[in-house]
Amino acid sequence: MAIYLTSIHDGQDALLKLGLPLTIVFLSAWLTIRTWVKRPDIDPTGFSPAVTSALFAPVLLVAYLFVLQSIIETGIAAHASRVILYGGLFAPTFLLLVPFGVASIVKVRRARKPLPYWLLCIVFAAWPIMQVIWALWLLGDLE
Repeated sequence: MAIYLTSIHDGQDALLKLGLPLTIVFLSAWLTIRTWVKRPDIDPTGFSPAVTSALFAPVLLVAYLFVLQSIIETGIAAHASRVILYGGLFAPTFLLLVPFGVASIVKVRRARKPLPYWLLCIVFAAWPIMQVIWALWLLGDLE
């Protein structure tokens, strides 16, 4: 099953195997964060659960792919190499999106002013650009 989910044959297959899990992860994170924000001790003024869940969705997708690959691999060396590969390849995802997602949740929890939307828009615009440039540089295609 994991081998099937990690192999992509065409565009529709990629949409099904990457788009559907990403959508499910986004919606589940959005519902969880929205439920958490509705607690009586939290003031959600200016906070967007959808934006915060969008920050975490790519990270959770990478974790999903990592779990699928780790099911296929056997042995500690294979697992370690997978961690190093995914950690190196998706470094911009973890280093850019996670801190902003955590900061967004912490600011709301401590009843501070939420992160401005212009900053989050810049993060969402910079993330795919950084991810592609980083991957091309790592793979040696960027000269």
